[in-house]
Amino acid sequence: MRIRIQCKSCGLPFKTRVEPGIPQVQCHNCQHSIPLAKEGWSDDPPAVEVCPVCECRHLYRQRDFNRVLGCLLVLIGAILVPWTYGLSLVVLSLVDLAMYYRLREAVVCYRCDTVYRDARPGPRQKEFDLLKHDVLKYGKSWDRPADLEDEALPTDGAEDGSR
Repeated sequence: MRIRIQCKSCGLPFKTRVEPGIPQVQCHNCQHSIPLAKEGWSDDPPAVEVCPVCECRHLYRQRDFNRVLGCLLVLIGAILVPWTYGLSLVVLSLVDLAMYYRLREAVVCYRCDTVYRDARPGPRQKEFDLLKHDVLKYGKSWDRPADLEDEALPTDGAEDGSR
């Protein structure tokens, strides 16, 4: 299975292939070894239920699309607008839409951002959720902050005598 992983030692991302039974991968930049969990993923068919890198059970699915290429399409369409009277944006939007439907989905870990390119998404893996990402990655709380709980929410202005 092809993955893109970020090294915890040097902080640089690198691409590699992993298979069940391999105990670790090695960073191509600093030679730091990253241990892999043995449970929660398989190679036949490629599926990931638990991230082998950080053992997080929260994964999401996204289209495996090169973001630089997507931004380049928008930039080319915007540059050509004066000469094409806006038709370049329509044509390149259709190209982008066709690419969206042709590309496969990748599985991504919320906590460590490891991308599993060949893995098929499971039924528990939904689209990206920003709240779940902030809770798992940055340790934010699901609850409302304590300083806001004491304040009364403003209503329609009936308390201040403005009517």
